[in-house]
Amino acid sequence: MSESRGVSRWLVTGALTVFALSGAAGLIYQAIWSQYLGLFLGHAAYAQSLVLAIFMGGMALGAWWVSRHGTGWRNLLRAYGHVELVIGIAALLFHHEFLGVTSLAYSHVFPALSAGWLTTTFKWISAVVLILPQSILLGMTFPLMSNGVMRASSAGGGSILGGLYFSNSIGAAIGALIATFVLLPWIGLPGAMQVGAALNIVVALLAYLLAAAAPGAVPAAPAAGSAAAVTSVSRVLLAAAFITGASSFVYEIGWVRMLSLALGSTVHAFELMLAAFIGGLAFGGWWIRKRIDGYADAMKVGGYVQVLMGLAALVSLLLYDRSFDWVAWFLQALARTEPAYIAYNVVSAAVAVAIMAPAAFFAGMTLPLFTLALLRSGTGEAAVGRIYAANTIGAIFGVFCAVHLLIPGLGLKLAMIIAALADLVLGAYLLRSAPSAQERRGPYFAVLVVIAISTAVTLVGARFDPLAMSAGVYRTGDARLDAEQKIVFYRDGKTASIGVRETHNGRRTIATNGKPDASINMKPGTEASVDEITMIMAALLPLSLHPAPVDVANIGFGSGLTTHTVLTDPRVQRVDTIEIEPAMIEGAKMFRPAVERAYSDPRSHLHIEDARSYFTAHKSKYDVIISEPSNPWVSGVASLFSREFYRFVPRHLKPKGLFVQWIQLYEINDELVSTVINALSETFVDYRVYMSNFGDMMIVASADGPVGDLDVSRIDGEELNLVRRRVALDLPSDLGFHAVGGRSGMAPLVEAIGDRANSDFYPILSLEAPKTRFRSTMAATLVGLPTADLPFLELINGVPLPEGELSPSPAYPRVMYRTMALRVVQSRGGTDVPDLALDLSQKLGLVRERVGHCRGGTDFASELQALRDLAAETVPYLKADEMHGLWIDRDWGRCEQMAPVVAGLLDLIAAQAARDHGQTLAKAERLLVEHRAELPDQVADYVLRAGMLGGVVSKDYAAVLRLAETYRDSVRSTPVTLLHRGWMVNLARAGQGDGKPAAAP
Repeated sequence: MSESRGVSRWLVTGALTVFALSGAAGLIYQAIWSQYLGLFLGHAAYAQSLVLAIFMGGMALGAWWVSRHGTGWRNLLRAYGHVELVIGIAALLFHHEFLGVTSLAYSHVFPALSAGWLTTTFKWISAVVLILPQSILLGMTFPLMSNGVMRASSAGGGSILGGLYFSNSIGAAIGALIATFVLLPWIGLPGAMQVGAALNIVVALLAYLLAAAAPGAVPAAPAAGSAAAVTSVSRVLLAAAFITGASSFVYEIGWVRMLSLALGSTVHAFELMLAAFIGGLAFGGWWIRKRIDGYADAMKVGGYVQVLMGLAALVSLLLYDRSFDWVAWFLQALARTEPAYIAYNVVSAAVAVAIMAPAAFFAGMTLPLFTLALLRSGTGEAAVGRIYAANTIGAIFGVFCAVHLLIPGLGLKLAMIIAALADLVLGAYLLRSAPSAQERRGPYFAVLVVIAISTAVTLVGARFDPLAMSAGVYRTGDARLDAEQKIVFYRDGKTASIGVRETHNGRRTIATNGKPDASINMKPGTEASVDEITMIMAALLPLSLHPAPVDVANIGFGSGLTTHTVLTDPRVQRVDTIEIEPAMIEGAKMFRPAVERAYSDPRSHLHIEDARSYFTAHKSKYDVIISEPSNPWVSGVASLFSREFYRFVPRHLKPKGLFVQWIQLYEINDELVSTVINALSETFVDYRVYMSNFGDMMIVASADGPVGDLDVSRIDGEELNLVRRRVALDLPSDLGFHAVGGRSGMAPLVEAIGDRANSDFYPILSLEAPKTRFRSTMAATLVGLPTADLPFLELINGVPLPEGELSPSPAYPRVMYRTMALRVVQSRGGTDVPDLALDLSQKLGLVRERVGHCRGGTDFASELQALRDLAAETVPYLKADEMHGLWIDRDWGRCEQMAPVVAGLLDLIAAQAARDHGQTLAKAERLLVEHRAELPDQVADYVLRAGMLGGVVSKDYAAVLRLAETYRDSVRSTPVTLLHRGWMVNLARAGQGDGKPAAAP
């Protein structure tokens, strides 16, 4: 007997371990399937809900099938091993199957389908084909493992059910985290699937060992009364399993949507929330496993658990408003560093646990309790599969109700309250229906009172404050918007919550899950917002570059201003704007009349669809496609910045068509931006880069030839001129001055920054951009190009300087620097210019006084630094003939006692100002050889890069490489100037015929 107990204990322990590994593999699949299908279905929220539905539906089918046909099998553990093995083999093949299905869809099926609903139907069918078979097999695992262990073990059935539920769920929570935080960054989507497959194969082998060692593995005895119809108790329990499954998944989706407003809509945040939910389920199973066999009436206990589950869900709504304060407090306490991002994720997980885990804890008890109650009713082994199937069918129902009915129809708060009421009413009904409660109605009536009071308290007391939900606390650290701001629109949509807020000065901003997407100054007479310049330039650039932009598509509606601006051009005959969230289009109506044409112009057509599916299904081709998605750190958005997307776009461009890509340079770094440019440049043969302001970049690309030159006469109409004047682009030279460079000049810089390319299957952006968002970093090198201390844009990228001044544009610093440089020329003789910036005026005064009159003494560091600073703020912004008297043929600074190092730097600056590149190289080399010790670090770095630039332009590539190697370590640099050096090294190597890029360390 003791030997039998030992074998039984070993068997249960082994089964718990095996089932934990199986759970980890299962959630790896779910997480990775969501990523894969998000590429095909369009938006991550749709993909997640559909994956959940198919995943749970398949599991329901699998569990039901086993309940009908598996009870007669002799060795259920061996059958379980077979199932796990097949799941592993299917996972090994999944990536290739996905590529085959999507290729077939985009190349043959979608073009043949005329109606949008047919496209959607085919996408859903394809998703079912891809993951339903594996999901069915996964659904078979729980009843096979549970019944197999119960046959072979002397432990109580309830204990086994609770233990297996715990081990599988805790493995699933760990698997979800491993998939996102370890496997995806390491080996991408295909590799993560391979790891899941390997886990399943290992699980299969271990299951075979358990099956071989299981004592008395014989078919189960027929259930008592198996020929009779399902009893009323069975019907109640199956209905209860269905309802609790539905409510649990309404909770999960509702909580994810709610917490996305506090924690951010990143892939990391989603997986932390998922792990918190599943972890709660797991520990509910763990808690009940030691107690369940001692309950005389499992249905009655289940009723109490349902009531507690509903109450915990209502409490989560009462606590929700505090989550914004918790996140704000931690963000204000944390430094925005790389290690702190780990702490932030821990905090995010803690917030998710506080909100989600209590109700999930009780939810984790329901399945073991209902299963045990059904087992005791005489149903036999089939009870496990039936309860599991009913629960998962309920989960499907809950997913679709939450996504398509409750949240968009009633909002998050009421959707959650309805789900909680379902649990509370179910609990009351179970208490009334339980066999042991037939003669005691007190608990039932007490629960009814609790339901009424708790619902009323939640309806009144649960605060869903739009000022908090629109604040984007995860970005700003502010729990709520200022009291001066008011919310003029707020709606919980199918995929996101959309809000429009207004400041006291009339600026309106539309935000998705608290993240601002666009702002417009609505009050007459106010200057344009920074966002307005970006949105208008996104339209003006292709309109001025394309000779006949008849058909235009715009991906992402935002405020509607880009679509509106495109429609001011009479040459345009049709604009298709593709937006996936209907609430965004409704919210943007708050920007009328500034965006009126987007809504009322008959040429404007708004489509609620995923961009890839829309283009393919409608077989449309365009002269211009503009892509303005949200930030890449938002879950699901990075696929619009991937190499696969850029391969797809040219199929829908007409010959000589143009593609415009917006990308922000804030909350990101140079290396991540380079992954976008690298991905784009694999398909597009030419591109031009423009900066609309200090933080927004636009790439205009062509897949079949050069982009061409700007022709502002193409946008010289009455209404277009009003738009241009609004954003200080009315002079002929204004728009061109926003150019940064073309492919020939920018590609070597991008190579120096990094060689990775963002891909759908290796999603660098979606995994790494959340970190740069948290740290509030900038793509410093790219942001700084227009205001770099050397004339890179003119000499390397071929961006010409304009004649005279430009329209004042405070949003674009390069315009201001050009204006200030012209003021310096006016004031070099000592005349004060009122508009000259104070800092620049002080530098000019120092140079005139100490350098011009040789009054600097023997310490030349401050003079050298002042000269370098003044040159950096003038030479890149002035033509050679504009610098006579300032740097060329100076009419100041001719004292005879000038120190050689100061005179040498002046000569270098003069050569650079005259665009005498050979002399610039020669004088830089001489300064570094003869006076390196006297040059401050920043000045030495400036001299080195000036010499390298002179060498690049004069095509003395050997000298460039020699300078870079000689002074690589002895001349210090900043991260930005180090990339400048790598840029020029790459140019020199290309000039010599050696294409090997120099990546900066």
